[in-house]
Amino acid sequence: MELDITDRRWQDVRDALTGASERFTRMLLDCRTPDRRTIGDWSVADTAAHVSVVARLNAGLISGDLSPLDAPHLDQGWQEAGFGGFARLNDLTLDHFPERALDVVSNTLLEEVDLLLTRAKDVDPRELRPWLGSAQLPAAAHVAHQLNEILIHGLDIARVLGVPWHISAHEAALTFDLFLMPMLGGRSGRLLAGAGTPGRVTLEFRSKHTVPVVLTSENGRLQVEPADGRKIDARVTFDPAAMMLTVFRRIRLARAVATGKVFAFGRRPWAAVGYLRGMRSP
Repeated sequence: MELDITDRRWQDVRDALTGASERFTRMLLDCRTPDRRTIGDWSVADTAAHVSVVARLNAGLISGDLSPLDAPHLDQGWQEAGFGGFARLNDLTLDHFPERALDVVSNTLLEEVDLLLTRAKDVDPRELRPWLGSAQLPAAAHVAHQLNEILIHGLDIARVLGVPWHISAHEAALTFDLFLMPMLGGRSGRLLAGAGTPGRVTLEFRSKHTVPVVLTSENGRLQVEPADGRKIDARVTFDPAAMMLTVFRRIRLARAVATGKVFAFGRRPWAAVGYLRGMRSP
């Protein structure tokens, strides 16, 4: 999908990343239980280290550097992997970067985010840059992906620490428009190999905070285009934060539907439910 981004939108996503990074690191510095398990086998410290490493990846890739980790086996792995290989690569990458002291990890994260934002000033946000899995994404997607990582993993950590972590509709909408949709509808390389659903389904996604788009999934091939009144199987209206948490498996789709945060209607609403249940995300 060709990314239509205004100067205001580009500034918004960079400002949102700055704010979220500061909130995330303040939470880390207040944490007294870094070994608490957050998600899977990862502790708070592991999760924070992962977010920091992803910031290093994005800061390098936005400038066209295909070796941002300075570790050939890892850099090659991230370029060659699809979603199915991310779990193993995450573990290998965390082994390669063993620092877990939260003050050190926090400082490193802020430095990498600052580098990402500094490099973002010198690029056209629409210009394609290399990303994971040999994908080519607009430069804006690198910033929005880092925002997405901090928001999602901030929630993971906040849940186990029992502290507040708010994801606003504005922040989530930026990640939906500038990262998720370009990733699904762009030059995905090896990234989305095997993704999609059997047969064909055409869904329109609309919210008060995002650009209306039509996503077509046909036998593993995905296409995202601006909404234009074409015939669709279902329309999905959604709260961006709820959609983010559903796509990244932090809340169940049934809960989002039951609370009215995600709603599908049209001639085949079950097609939308089926697609969202099977949707894969990095």
